[in-house]
Amino acid sequence: MSEEIEVCICLRIPLSDILQAIEKGGIEDVEALIEKTKAGSVCKMCISPEYDPYGERDIHLTDLLK
Repeated sequence: MSEEIEVCICLRIPLSDILQAIEKGGIEDVEALIEKTKAGSVCKMCISPEYDPYGERDIHLTDLLK
C-alpha cells in the first residue's frame, strides 16, 4: 500500500484531491485552486517556492498547474 502525498500539510489535503479538482476543470490559476480545495489557505507554503523559502514542501500548487 502506497502512502498518499499531502500537498497541504496544514489541512491534510492529498495530491489526489488537488489533481481531481484540476481535472474537473474550471481551475484557471492558483487562486481558483485555493478557493476550490482550500489548499494553501493557512500557512501558504504549499502555494509556491516563493512562500516556501526553506524548501519544506516537496510539491507546490504552482507546479501542478504548469
